[in-house]
Amino acid sequence: MAEPISDRKPARVRGVERSLQVQVGGLGGFELRPTRVFVWGGGEREGRERVLPLGSAPRSLTIPRRPRELQAGGVEVRTLGNPLMTIALAGVHAARRLRSSGNPRP
Repeated sequence: MAEPISDRKPARVRGVERSLQVQVGGLGGFELRPTRVFVWGGGEREGRERVLPLGSAPRSLTIPRRPRELQAGGVEVRTLGNPLMTIALAGVHAARRLRSSGNPRP
């Protein structure tokens, strides 16, 4: 018999950076935050992750948000905050970093 699905919502989180995490089975995954990206290979993240900085120091969420989790086949997605906003903010930080690096485009 399958376990009943709980109607309890996860507690709201404050004081951490918004994030979007994708794990693709045992292949690896990434966690995107506005100021950095974590990348790892394999099914376990701890001790195998690399950090790629995108910009300035992290800023924590001031408005409490609920963590969300979605699983589709072997792909697991976790978010804290609006994932589209997380992607947009990371893009802005990455663009600023590229612009400040002084590398002219051909």
